[in-house]
Amino acid sequence: MRKSGKQERQEAISRILGSTSIDSQDELLQRLLEEGFAMTQATLSRDLREMKIAKTPDSAGRYVYRMPDVLLPQSKRERHGVMTPFARHGLLNIDFSGQLAVIKVPAGYAGGVAHDMDANNIPGVMGTIAGHDTVLIILREHANRNIILHTLKMLFDA
Repeated sequence: MRKSGKQERQEAISRILGSTSIDSQDELLQRLLEEGFAMTQATLSRDLREMKIAKTPDSAGRYVYRMPDVLLPQSKRERHGVMTPFARHGLLNIDFSGQLAVIKVPAGYAGGVAHDMDANNIPGVMGTIAGHDTVLIILREHANRNIILHTLKMLFDA
């Protein structure tokens, strides 16, 4: 039996993401189909965008869909080299130029990384713009790059 209604469909998405880790739209589409929601990938993408759902790293470093009000896993306080946690969680490289910084990530992860940064209000960061494999960070005047690097390390060192 096919259910309809955007609100009911989005409530189902919220319920599914609140109860299990989903790492692909195909997997989420399958779960919705099992609950009686027949929809296209384009419709699901619109719902995810409207609901402000993004892919973010879980404690194992796997990117999964999360509701915007879900807190990120707390980071461990172990000592690592600056690039170690970045490479392990998808941040491959960061390069600063003036009031900008560019982070390279694996293909498809930029949106989740940018969402995490925006949600955590990193000191010195005005905002982010995500591409497919690149996050552009706009820095505030006189931003302290070391604080930004330290914050990124803590955020992505789960």
